[in-house]
Amino acid sequence: MCMLFLTNTELFSWEEGDILESQHLCYYLNFNVNNFLSTEEFKGSTIVELMKKEGTTLGLTVSGGIDKDGKPRVSNLRQGGIAARSDQLDVGDYIKSVNGINLTKFRHDEIISLLKNVGERVVLEVEYELPPVSVQGSGLIFRTAEVTLHKEGNTFGFVIRGGAHDDRNKSRPVVITCVRPGGPADREGTIKPGDRLLSVDGIRLLGTTHAEAMSILKQCGQEATLLVEYDVSVM
Repeated sequence: MCMLFLTNTELFSWEEGDILESQHLCYYLNFNVNNFLSTEEFKGSTIVELMKKEGTTLGLTVSGGIDKDGKPRVSNLRQGGIAARSDQLDVGDYIKSVNGINLTKFRHDEIISLLKNVGERVVLEVEYELPPVSVQGSGLIFRTAEVTLHKEGNTFGFVIRGGAHDDRNKSRPVVITCVRPGGPADREGTIKPGDRLLSVDGIRLLGTTHAEAMSILKQCGQEATLLVEYDVSVM
């Protein structure tokens, strides 16, 4: 079902004309991600900091560039590489800058050279497509589960996107968009891409920004209990 945003405070079903209610913020829009989230208005951003030793690589493949008719974006993350193990990047993410250097006018080969020679500390400004939003009802209900995970390398093995934003059109729940193969979350088996992360050791994430949610995950202990929400289809 496509949702139409009609006023500053109400969401109506395009088909039924009913005001929707959800435990999520009322201004979330349930548009088809492929048709709608490609606009700048529906992109999020984050800062990714990676550390590498001299002579090593980040373990990521980048496509695009001004000569390749496309924005620089992550096209592959090598399993076991620095970028993949950081649990901060996902395939499809756009790289806007590297250590403050804007990539808008860089050719593909210049981007690759910059990433190889940038030094041990790499700070990426990343833009990503906001995750789609589930709306309870019409054959879909929400369920929650508690999961206890142990960190490896200060991460739990999943990537999060979304979070609160000053522009309410960009606000989303904190969504787990990728579960790294072989990581703690993958081995435990409960968490799946698309699940919403509601709390970490009792700290609620509703209303937190992406940066705040990342900070909570980094600062919690080596073992943490996560509350996740997931979709269940009903006939």
